[in-house]
Amino acid sequence: MNLKIKNFSNVNNPKSIHGIYPYRGKISALDASNIISQLDCGKTILDPFCGSGTILYEGAKQGLKSIGVELNPIGQVISKGKINITLTLEEEINNASKIIEKSNKLGSFKTMSENAKKHFHPKTANEIMKISTYLPKFSEYAKSCFYGAICLSARGCNHYFWTSSTVGKDINPKRYINFNEKFLLKIKKHYYPLPPKSHASLIEADARHLSKLIPSESIDYVFTSPPYFDCLDYTAYYGKIIMDIVGINRQKIKNKLIQNFSDYETSIKNVLNELHQVVKKNGVVMFVVGDKKVRGKIIKG
Repeated sequence: MNLKIKNFSNVNNPKSIHGIYPYRGKISALDASNIISQLDCGKTILDPFCGSGTILYEGAKQGLKSIGVELNPIGQVISKGKINITLTLEEEINNASKIIEKSNKLGSFKTMSENAKKHFHPKTANEIMKISTYLPKFSEYAKSCFYGAICLSARGCNHYFWTSSTVGKDINPKRYINFNEKFLLKIKKHYYPLPPKSHASLIEADARHLSKLIPSESIDYVFTSPPYFDCLDYTAYYGKIIMDIVGINRQKIKNKLIQNFSDYETSIKNVLNELHQVVKKNGVVMFVVGDKKVRGKIIKG
C-alpha cells in the first residue's frame, strides 16, 4: 500500500470535535484524516490505543467500520462523547442549562478534594462540584464536555499561564472563571455528530488482550499512535485533576497502563502478537511513531 503523507504547516483545527479535551499525546486529526481518506470505505479499522478517539471518530466519519480500544477512563469518556452524540444541539444545551439551574440551587454538595481544589478559584471549584452532582444524568457528549470544561477552567483560574495540554505552577491569587459558562461553551463549540449510519464502537479494555475481544482475522486496517514510554504519564496533568474530582483511583489506573520503560517492550510485543491474530492475512498495520530522547539517549521509534 502506497500512502501519501501530507505535511501540514499548522495542525490546529479549532472547528472540530477533537478540541473537547486536551488529551496528551493525541495524533493530529488532520494527519489522521489524511491517512484514513486513502483507505477503502466500508472496511474495518482498529485503533488499539485509541486515547481520546481521534482515529476512532475520523475512521467512522469517512465511512469505515471503526473500532477503538482504550483502558484509560479519561480517554474512554472523551471517545464515547465523540462517537455517541444522539441528541440535537438544542437538546444538549437545554439539558445542560437545566442542570446548571438545579446546581445553582443546591444547598449542600460534595466538596472538592484538597489536591484538586488548589488549582481553582474557590467559587469556580464550588460550581464544578455542584454540577458534578448530576454527572450520572449527563449524555456521553455532555460528560466529555464537562471534563473539557474542567481543563479550560483550571487553566483560566491560573491566569492562562498553563498551556492547553500541560499543567504548570499554581498562580495565586486565583482568577475566578465562571465554570457554568465554560461548560455551555464546550457543548456549543464542539458539537459535530458523526454522519447517520456511521459505524464506531469503543471497547473499554486492555489492548494486550485483543484476541479475547475481537474475532480473529476480522480487521482490515490497524492505525494507531502507540503510548509513549517513560516520558508521558497518561494519568497526569489535567487527567490527574479530573480523577481527583470524579473519584477515580489514579494510582490503580496508572499501574495498568502501558507507559513504563521497564516493561514497555514486552507489552508492545504482546500487543503486536494479539494484532497478528485479529488482523486479516492481507491486512495493513500502521503505527505512528517517532524518535524520543530518554535520559539523554535517543531511542528510535
